Parts: sequence; C-alpha cells; structure tokens
Amino acid sequence: MNRILRCLIPLLFLLAACEPESAVSSTPVDSAGQPKQLATVFISPTPDEAQRQATQVAAPPLATAVPVLPTAAPTAYVGVFLGEAVDEGERPVISLVNPARPTVPGVVEPSNCLLQADPVYGSAWSTDPAVTSTLGCALQPTVPFRGVVQIFERGVMYWRGDTNEIWAIATSGPAAGRYWYAANLQEGNNDDLTAPEGLRLPVRGFGMMWRSVAGVRDSLGYARIDEQELSMQSQRFEGGLLHLDNAAGQVFVLLVDGRAFGPY
Repeated sequence: MNRILRCLIPLLFLLAACEPESAVSSTPVDSAGQPKQLATVFISPTPDEAQRQATQVAAPPLATAVPVLPTAAPTAYVGVFLGEAVDEGERPVISLVNPARPTVPGVVEPSNCLLQADPVYGSAWSTDPAVTSTLGCALQPTVPFRGVVQIFERGVMYWRGDTNEIWAIATSGPAAGRYWYAANLQEGNNDDLTAPEGLRLPVRGFGMMWRSVAGVRDSLGYARIDEQELSMQSQRFEGGLLHLDNAAGQVFVLLVDGRAFGPY
C-alpha cells in the first residue's frame, strides 16, 4: 500500500504541473468598443390578462389636454333703426336690423343670398350698385300691412299702423335722397302755425314728426293733400328696407345709413 501511494504522489504533481494557468488580464476592457447583443421581445397578438396588466403598468395612458373653446360673446349692432322685423304670423321680434358692414360696391351678390328680394318690388332698384352693395341679403319675406300716406311739397310720409312707425322721405330739393324715421310719436296738430294757400299742415303723428324731428320740415315743406289710407308692403334686408306703396305702385329703398332711393 505504501508503495502504491509513493508511486501516485509524483504522478499527481506531474499532472498539476501540466494544467494551464488561467490568464488574468489587469487591463480594463473597453465595453464601448465591444459589439452589443440586442434582445428580441416577442409580443403575442393575443396577450393574456397578466400580459395586459403588465403593459398597462409599463405604459400608463397619457392625459389628453381638453381643447379650450372660445366663449361666445354678444355681437354689437349699429345703424339707423328701420323698425321691427316681423315673421309671418308672429308679432315683432327684433328692433335693430343692421349689423355694421362696409358699403363697398359688389360685396354682396344677390344670387348668393338664401332669401331673395320679392318680385313684387320689380327690378329697377336692383340695377344701382350703390343700392345693392349696401342692401345685402333679405332677412325675411315680404310683410303686408295697412297704413297712411301724405304727400308733401318735396317728399312723402308713410305711417305703418301695426307698429306705429313713420318714415319721412325727401324726394326732391336739396335733401333729396334722404329719409327720417320715428316710432310711437305723440300726436301734434300745429294749430299755432299757418300753411300757405293751397297747402296743409300735417297733424297727429305726421304733425309731430314734421315739427319735432330736425330737418323734416325744411326738407319736405308743407303737405299738399290730406292723409290717405292705403295698403303697403315691406321687406327687411341686412342693410335696409324695400317699401312698396300699393296705391301709387312705387317702390322706395331705405338704407341704414339714412339714404333713400326712389321712387321706382
């Protein structure tokens, strides 16, 4: 036994001497220059519940910003008051009919309007660009009504019975092409004045407007006839009014800037 051990021990030393030593490098390895291995992640087209929960935790939904909508603000309207627009079968609903808009010839093409001018007013008025560019599109259909007319030396007055409105229109003289408007005037008789021979003093609402509204008396002069009842029609537009005197068969265009055109 001892002989066997004595033979094995040198053999073990010999085997140990033949084993290669592990080389340990003291030089740091530059990882930046080494090729990197990319991991491929397989995503199942039909993930189970655990996979869905893991995805939600890893990628939570982002909060979506709610768009801020502009706050509606009231639109200011300015212009000459032409009375109250009336829908068929309804009482007056509005009192201002003119949104401020430039009076540039050719701005509005009547063919582009949703509501057209009533044929009852003819077409003579529509040939003037100064009229059509300001009048714009119709706001409502034609409204018939009863009223009163009185002819003056240089113009005419109309009273609308259902709304108690008065229009004084200068048709000749220095103020030709202008009109004045009033509503709900008290009555006046002008008994303290005397009209020239063959002429008359206006009374009631016409008399009050003739006397109290600056420019009307000097522009229209005295009345040539007494008041007469008649039927009339009007159609409201963006920039004014078409007015038809059925008794005389004449049409006036009254614009919001105070200009009057006609009679046609």
